[in-house]
Amino acid sequence: MSLRSEIVQLEELVRRACSGDKEAQGQLPARFESLRREAETLIKHQQELITLYEIARELASMVNLDDILDLILTRALALVKAERGFIVLADEPAGEEGFRIAVARQFSLEEVDDGEVRLSRSLIGRVMQTRQAVVTTNAQEDPRFQSSASIVNYRIRSVMAVPLIYERDLLGAIYLDTRITERLFTQEDLALLQALGNQAAIALHMAQLYRHLEQRNQELQQALAELRATQDELIRSERLSAVGRLASGIIHDFKTPMTTIKGYAAFLGRDDLPPAQRKQFAQTVMNAVDILVGMAQEILDFVQGGGALQMEPVPLDAFVQEVVDFLKEDFRERHITIHTQLEYRGVVSLDKGKMRRVLVNIAGNARDALNGQPGTFTIISRRQDDQVVLELIDDGPGIPPEILPNLFQPFVTHGKAHGTGLGLAISKKIVEDHGGTIAVMTGLPKGAGFVITLPLP
Repeated sequence: MSLRSEIVQLEELVRRACSGDKEAQGQLPARFESLRREAETLIKHQQELITLYEIARELASMVNLDDILDLILTRALALVKAERGFIVLADEPAGEEGFRIAVARQFSLEEVDDGEVRLSRSLIGRVMQTRQAVVTTNAQEDPRFQSSASIVNYRIRSVMAVPLIYERDLLGAIYLDTRITERLFTQEDLALLQALGNQAAIALHMAQLYRHLEQRNQELQQALAELRATQDELIRSERLSAVGRLASGIIHDFKTPMTTIKGYAAFLGRDDLPPAQRKQFAQTVMNAVDILVGMAQEILDFVQGGGALQMEPVPLDAFVQEVVDFLKEDFRERHITIHTQLEYRGVVSLDKGKMRRVLVNIAGNARDALNGQPGTFTIISRRQDDQVVLELIDDGPGIPPEILPNLFQPFVTHGKAHGTGLGLAISKKIVEDHGGTIAVMTGLPKGAGFVITLPLP
């Protein structure tokens, strides 16, 4: 019968009693007592629901497995007024029973030895195996536990255990008992503990998932640290290799002019050397020194990043002519003809020394690519919107396609026996420091070409 029906009948009974009905008057005390018990039961159930809600809210805010286990057991003991209890987890290192204690309350050290369950092994084993909850109100006489030495030895009166199951995964179990005769567990207590167990299973699953993610994250962090260490080692190795290549190129390139200087210096020490020949040999030595100075400057530019630009307004035609004058003697001896086609001859803003090095580097690559064969080197200028465009073209064998992607990287060389391989890398940085661009020309029928764009002032 519902509470509303009880109230309606009670109202009718009160009405009859007030009308002098002796039978109704005699029934009122019992009906009031029944209603009081119903109200107390409802209040108790309401409080239990509130408690379960509060527990669920607390569990939802926790991720630490130990904290969650501690809260579950503490609340379970209080919820059903149990004397003692423990929680076992199936994923802990298992003994012969297949489970180990994770947290316990009110057990002596003799009863819990090194975390292994010694209480009610048969009961917990049955719950874990069958995945069914168990409750007994008189464990001493319950035939299910006659073989359990712990139930008998420790005078346990009432026992309750529920499995902790998330979806299909068995996570563990909650065990509670009491030796107090006045407080024996009921089916209502079991239902309440099962409701708590459902919330606990969800929280345990999330905590275990979080712990797994933390472990994976630590593994990933360690792997990342190892990867970075390996990367750093590779970078160090590459730097050492680069230094080796650079040193090799420097040694080979320095060897030729140094040999020239040594040989001609010996001639200059002779007293019988004619003045004209002495002057010629001295100029040869000076040229070799200039080569060494240029190579040293190229290395310094690479190491130091080229230094600050010294910008000034420069007539482009005069600047190109200075470069041609610098190159022509060397190119004439190698039968290389220099052509200029200057459509734009106006003023540009340059660091003359650094931009001269760009043109000389590209011209030097053209000279080396021709490898002693006659050829031409052409410098073209034109205006394009607010930029000046320089094209530097030779008619040599061209650039192999396989080195094009890395052409402007340090230490890339092709077509010459020796060299630092820094020229184009330095040239690219100088041009970009000027706010311009440099690229390889495509579609040429023969040879190689570079196009440089620079902003006009």
